[in-house]
Amino acid sequence: MTGGLQRRSLHLRLNSARLWRWQRELVARLAAHPDVDLTVSFVDGKPLPSAFVLLTTIERFAFRLRGGHACDHLDRTAFGGPWLGEAPAGALTLDLGGDAAGHAAAQTIRLRYDGATDDDALLVAVLDGRCCEMTAVEDGTGRVLDTARPAIEDPAVLTRALDCAFTGLLRFCVRILAGPDAGTGAMAVRAGRASPTVRVGTVARFIGRMLAEKIDHRLKRLCGQAPRWFVAWRPLQAEDGGVTLPGMEAYRRLADDGSRYYADPFVFRRGNETFLFVEEYVGATGKGIISAASFDPAAGFTTPRPVLETAVHLSYPHVFEHDGQVWMIPETLQAQSIELYRAERLPDVWVHETTLLNGVDGSDATVFQHNGTWWMFAATRDWLGSNWDTLSVFQAERLQGPWRPHPANPVLIDSRSARPAGQVFLHGGALLRPAQDCSDGYGAGLAICRIDRLDDEVVRQSVEAVVRMRGEGVSRGPHTLNRGAGIEVIDLYGVRR
Repeated sequence: MTGGLQRRSLHLRLNSARLWRWQRELVARLAAHPDVDLTVSFVDGKPLPSAFVLLTTIERFAFRLRGGHACDHLDRTAFGGPWLGEAPAGALTLDLGGDAAGHAAAQTIRLRYDGATDDDALLVAVLDGRCCEMTAVEDGTGRVLDTARPAIEDPAVLTRALDCAFTGLLRFCVRILAGPDAGTGAMAVRAGRASPTVRVGTVARFIGRMLAEKIDHRLKRLCGQAPRWFVAWRPLQAEDGGVTLPGMEAYRRLADDGSRYYADPFVFRRGNETFLFVEEYVGATGKGIISAASFDPAAGFTTPRPVLETAVHLSYPHVFEHDGQVWMIPETLQAQSIELYRAERLPDVWVHETTLLNGVDGSDATVFQHNGTWWMFAATRDWLGSNWDTLSVFQAERLQGPWRPHPANPVLIDSRSARPAGQVFLHGGALLRPAQDCSDGYGAGLAICRIDRLDDEVVRQSVEAVVRMRGEGVSRGPHTLNRGAGIEVIDLYGVRR
């Protein structure tokens, strides 16, 4: 159930003049769902704006885009199948017909885009370099059943930006229609508004911004002023450890030699030794490895040295202790797996223990125990979408597994507070998790989230604080937050000093 609506028999109503590839993927997924009887029908609505069609056509040639994209325009023949037909009595309808839908039957859900009633508003938002808030609204009452805010990874190429936006929309539709209690339940009543229109001027501004950004990026690289990630740290005071962070002046930067950068810091203490584990991205190889530095109370951290390298890019060295052993879960996204390593000697000898999950596009996997169960939070990627905006949860009785997905996955589609950004910690009796805020680009800041409910049925969080740091050449961040051994570590994006 979502907001008390039945969802066994599902019906999709589509605008025949605006049929997207992502909608064809939605039909395929719902038709294949074991608990769904699907029907699909069409209404005649307004066509795609000609300026939009022209821009996406130019992009195909200018950027040599290959393969299918979520915003590809299809015709009715692509939707043929046994599901074609009008909505049967009692079916739950998802109306994607836009303003052309007319009078809706009972049990109908419509989507709104920043409150607007058709997806022109989504196109305008993406042309402005952002993604809109998507809401699922119960027709008639106007109750909001669920929300999503996908990320935009490449705002300078409309087709790629729409791959992210439409994949997020696809996952959102599956979530509200076929997921077990995935929605947040009925929320405030919202009135719809007329959609903005994609005009020639909107497209022209997009092209101008795109060219300006590419020229600026190129000039900075030629001048050696291209920003990069770096790690910073500070000693914690007695009153520190909550949801607030001081300004940049409180932190010391971890130096790099210009041919590499450091990111994703985790601090860990064993006995009298304190170590800093980081992703070390080596420019010459274009690949990340895991490196570690030792801490000297008088001099700070030493230069990180490599401690783990594999055939794939490694990052996010989540290091923790359990049952007297020290463990690491580095990100191994390129291998489509989540791996567990055990330390034979700290900090530089690690052995592969087991594969926790296979066939998963999971990033920044973070594990912890709660109420006798192991929980894993990870950012996941699906189809043509982003892993900046989608949070999936897994659980197990033992660290080594087997791990099983939460039935409400993905539990969150929100670029502002989905992707993990450090270890889960307790503060003031609340379970808090740092999450990346990617609403203004990758690693734009941190959202400190309180986990309000975590059990076999529901995962729910609320944002306690949003932290962003600017100044001293810093344009993004923090991107990661971890604490341990009386030290706080973060990473930021800015000009190398």
